[in-house]
Amino acid sequence: MQRISTQLIEEVGADAVIIVFSKTKRNSTTTHLHTWGNMLACRGLAEEAYGHLCEGSEPETEQEDADA
Repeated sequence: MQRISTQLIEEVGADAVIIVFSKTKRNSTTTHLHTWGNMLACRGLAEEAYGHLCEGSEPETEQEDADA
């Protein structure tokens, strides 16, 4: 993980890095989270990622009902 974080920092000038991945072994899945940088920046990244992943996941009819 350190090599990946270092590469992102050096090559793209990242202020904060969040790496999340899962591993499955024998029907058991574990989730791993690695962060680098200011925790406020990492939290902002996580919120931004959540918004991108979950935005638009609801059917449009439900969104229209919420706006009414």
